[in-house]
Amino acid sequence: MPRQQRDYATAEARHGLGGVLRSLRSARYVNHPAAVARAEFKPGQLQMFVDLGLRVPATLVTNDVAAAREFARTHPSVVCKTFRGLPPGEDGRAGAIWTQRVRSEDFDDSLAVTAHLFQAEVPKDGDVRVTVVGRRVFAQRITGPRGAVDWRCGDWNDLVHAPVAVPAVVEDALHGYLAAAGLVFGCFDFALTGDGSSPDDWWAIECNPNGQWGWLPDAPAITEAFADILSTEGTSSSS
Repeated sequence: MPRQQRDYATAEARHGLGGVLRSLRSARYVNHPAAVARAEFKPGQLQMFVDLGLRVPATLVTNDVAAAREFARTHPSVVCKTFRGLPPGEDGRAGAIWTQRVRSEDFDDSLAVTAHLFQAEVPKDGDVRVTVVGRRVFAQRITGPRGAVDWRCGDWNDLVHAPVAVPAVVEDALHGYLAAAGLVFGCFDFALTGDGSSPDDWWAIECNPNGQWGWLPDAPAITEAFADILSTEGTSSSS
């Protein structure tokens, strides 16, 4: 269809069918679409992490080139990441921009076009993906080859996974985050310094309220947790 008609049909379906699905009173959502939409804004996530006592890298959100250059000069190493990622191109395929290191001399006036997320790079020993479903917590330490800044950008077959214990204070913060955001499920990403035994080793990066988990080694147990929480007979049905 022509673009205007296609956009109209898409919007009508979203507000029609989507409006019905958002309003079902007897349904159990994991997660409710409205809660997911609210929870996808990274600046709000970071502020909530701080409020809950989690460690967060120094962060700057700006489209001001002078502010970005000053931030890059202030910290030994700085990374840039996207808020949402690339929309689909003309061929309909979506893309991704991975987290990458940047320097003050990389910035020019084109930075003013939109908002950017800059963070001081954490000298990490690895990454951790924590999947929380109701009260159940699944944590996997992820080590990429050659110390990649973003483990997602390479061959996932080269990643090394190992279960890791989440410190109690960090786990409490994750449950607090989900409760405050109105979520039942979330995938949390952490940069890990040290062996992870101390809460100070855990640096909160983001929470994906609709994250992927099927590729993780503990996916079967996560599947059971979802089935449990969605079942009226499950032990977590009150969540």
